[in-house]
Amino acid sequence: MISSNESEPIGTEVEQVTSRPWRLEDVLATVAIALMTLITFANVVLRYVSDVSIGWSEEVSVFLMLLLVFAGAAAAAFHDQHIRVEFLYDSKNTQTRRRLRMLSVWLTTLVLTALALLLVKTAIGEYAYQEKVSSLDVPRWWLTLPLALLCGLGAWRAAWGGWLRRGIA
Repeated sequence: MISSNESEPIGTEVEQVTSRPWRLEDVLATVAIALMTLITFANVVLRYVSDVSIGWSEEVSVFLMLLLVFAGAAAAAFHDQHIRVEFLYDSKNTQTRRRLRMLSVWLTTLVLTALALLLVKTAIGEYAYQEKVSSLDVPRWWLTLPLALLCGLGAWRAAWGGWLRRGIA
């Protein structure tokens, strides 16, 4: 007798990891878009009602846009959905495509790791010189360090996704 577990095909590790409905990047991107929408809406309404603008909205919107970009980069790196010249990629044989994909994975990991390290170095400098965001009156490294962590997350997701897909054509 065949059990119900044996009759169903077992998916690959890539399918199991990518089939989760909510990943960290998705949550961060959703929260960033929602907050940007609310802040912009509140700023527009306040400006037209009272002729006063929210001073900190620009700084927060820029930070949220960068958060959205790095969350998207992490998701694209993990799912191998980079922008590439498809007609060149598709014209190659399976072995060459696999090599191109792995080259893309490692270059993405390298660039995002370098960017994360540079942002950490910038955050250390901002902490040492006690730089503040003028409109928010908070230390600037509070905004720089999370971006460095997101770059690190993107580098890790690129490497992890590439490792999971290493034998797939």
